[in-house]
Amino acid sequence: MKLFYSGNSPYARRARIAARASGLAVEEVDASPLAAEDHFLLQHGPGAKVPGLETDAGTYLCETLIITRYLNDLSGGKLLPIDAAAAEAVLELEGVGSLLMDTLFHCSHEKRREAGEQSPAVIAKEDLRANRCYDALDSSLAGQEAALNLGTIAAIAALGYADWRHPEHDWRGGRAGLAAWAEAMMQDQAVAETYPDF
Repeated sequence: MKLFYSGNSPYARRARIAARASGLAVEEVDASPLAAEDHFLLQHGPGAKVPGLETDAGTYLCETLIITRYLNDLSGGKLLPIDAAAAEAVLELEGVGSLLMDTLFHCSHEKRREAGEQSPAVIAKEDLRANRCYDALDSSLAGQEAALNLGTIAAIAALGYADWRHPEHDWRGGRAGLAAWAEAMMQDQAVAETYPDF
């Protein structure tokens, strides 16, 4: 299999960590830069964005949630607990991590628009939502073991993106438990090696 990524994409980072944690044979292919009109990823579908996974059968999967779920299933469930209650907790965490990532991504794009084109209301709304997500992650992850699953992968990738694009959020401030959990997660090789390069 081939996993196409760009180094600082938080969505691709999720797929990269999941691929490594799955134990499957996945070749990571850097598809940067993505802006070219004739980018080779267009051969695989209309999106030309990362992550993208080319399976051993030649099928091309896009969208992070689909790719990570596929990797979990193919690995025999290494990224999701078998116990139903534990699995639901992981999926709940994955949802919050996904929400935070989308929120940060939209806010980042809004802040990078020309000053006269930015919407302060949109930025304020997304910043507020991000802070609610940080608080939810702190409640869920403070004191928890640093283990890789679909939920923790989503959370740590979103927090890494916050470090890069939104340092003004200072998500560690007042959330010592979440900060300690994230630091412990960074000891994992897959997490450390895919941290944004900024």
